[in-house]
Amino acid sequence: MNFVERITGMITKPDETTKDIAKEPRIEEGLMIVGIYMIFMILAAYFSFSRVKYTGSIQGIEASTLAMYMMLGGVIGAIITVLIGWPIITGVAHVLSMFFGADGKFYPNMLTLIGYTAIPLIIVTIISIALTLMMPVTVYDFSQGMQAAKATYGNPITILSTIVSLLGSIWTAYMMFYAVKNGEKLDAKGALIVVGLLFIANLLLTFGSVILALLM
Repeated sequence: MNFVERITGMITKPDETTKDIAKEPRIEEGLMIVGIYMIFMILAAYFSFSRVKYTGSIQGIEASTLAMYMMLGGVIGAIITVLIGWPIITGVAHVLSMFFGADGKFYPNMLTLIGYTAIPLIIVTIISIALTLMMPVTVYDFSQGMQAAKATYGNPITILSTIVSLLGSIWTAYMMFYAVKNGEKLDAKGALIVVGLLFIANLLLTFGSVILALLM
């Protein structure tokens, strides 16, 4: 399969496609997909902050300064999360798979395969950007603390974006199941356990803050 066939194959027939990638891993393809995902993550972070008007202050630091720090943190965080997250997730999946008798290689096989599983995340991020641009400009008052965060997360479009992100995480886990099964040469049960643990960890990290803000 060529690069385009592999991209479409991951969407339409992930089992067959991950077998093909595992036989002939091309790390530059995984890097390209992850790189595209990183670009859209940066854009998502920028547009997310651009749709909010910040007011108030924290310990004498004005809203404009805090907003600038938050935007920079969001952009830098997106870069670090994607570039460092890729090998970390691959490494964790590889180590967990070893407990079930894995016979795969971290590099380039698994690293390439996990790179391909970012395809749903690219699609989800594009949808999230579109939803963000549909949002009216909201006001975030730093002096209100968690109440301000609750108001932001309670926005219907934000809730819809969160649901889309959750569906993207499920789709990614579905692709990752085949990536681990065929890349690490595991049976379905072992691959399901490995991906299940990663999926739960991702839910806690990604949606934990949103749940806490809505409950408080």
